[in-house]
Amino acid sequence: YSFCTLLLHTQAHMASTVDAKRVKERYDTEEDLSMKLDALVQMMKESKYTVFYTGAGVSTSAGVSDYRGPSGSWTKRRIAALKLSSKKEDQEELAKLLKEMDNEKAKAPKKVSSLDAMPTYCHMSMVTLIRAGLAHYVITTNLDGLFRKAGVRQHDELCCLHGDIYVERCTACGTDFERNYHVRAAGINVHDHHVGTCEACNSKVPKEYTGKKKSGSVTGADGKGFASNHLVGTQDTNVGTKDTHINFGECLDDIDWNEAQEHCGKADLCIVMGTSMSLRHITHFPFMAKKTVIVNLQATPDDKKCHLRLWATCDDVMQGVMDRLSLKVLPVPVWKPMHPLPISTLVKRGVDERYIEAAKRLEAHK
Repeated sequence: YSFCTLLLHTQAHMASTVDAKRVKERYDTEEDLSMKLDALVQMMKESKYTVFYTGAGVSTSAGVSDYRGPSGSWTKRRIAALKLSSKKEDQEELAKLLKEMDNEKAKAPKKVSSLDAMPTYCHMSMVTLIRAGLAHYVITTNLDGLFRKAGVRQHDELCCLHGDIYVERCTACGTDFERNYHVRAAGINVHDHHVGTCEACNSKVPKEYTGKKKSGSVTGADGKGFASNHLVGTQDTNVGTKDTHINFGECLDDIDWNEAQEHCGKADLCIVMGTSMSLRHITHFPFMAKKTVIVNLQATPDDKKCHLRLWATCDDVMQGVMDRLSLKVLPVPVWKPMHPLPISTLVKRGVDERYIEAAKRLEAHK
């Protein structure tokens, strides 16, 4: 695999990966789940290095939407597309999806912005296991920052494969700045990740930067970076700081790719939680471990490939694990970003008002 592995899919393509069969949720019987939890805990006890690999499903109980669940983002896009079709088979598919959405809404928590979401029982269970030496690392495809809020230390204990809304990273020295606001600028080109000047090495964006794509140039993974399009790309170097958000059609950052490869490569056990495993450019990582377990309510392409498959919510599985290990879950800590910026600075930077208000709420909770 190349480090410049891409999120090649368009939004329309990702919506097309949703169908009623894949969206449908399945649950193990109480007896089956209990036996599987016994087996999972035994695997964890035997493992000398355990990694969690997580998707949006670990955050749904916090009120953050997932992608391919019954009311997920891509499911909603698929429903909107099917509503425009008059084909009989499309209308039948639409009816099935709407039924699954109605069933899910009856039990779903109130949706909240990722800026205000707090770590779930699942997040805090993973932190507890790491502190107890029974788990060692978390790799997540989520950008919501909840593992950060839970107290998991990035790079030492955490890899955010697709970025983190609170992280500003230098393109020259690689320093991460943990901010108190959503660092991605609003209203910029989808493939522009420019934020500012590095406080550590003073790297800054070249004077040619205007915030507008150079006429006739190609952006994203197909482009040649700042030199050709004058936008700060995901793999550009020495062009100041950037956000770490990976959009469709972009290369992953080598820093994050290498960390995922390193920790999965030395793992005895990788526990996959809350992901449909649909983004196939990264789903090989969990299977670099000697043993792989999958926890998800919907089917995944790798269900027959893993060593143990649990059909349950992430919180329920972690509750069963913690009970069997007689571990009390640590409380959610007060999150204090390492590199916060004053509200006045956010205003001067022209940060979106929604992000400023969220930063104010964060200050009020300290």
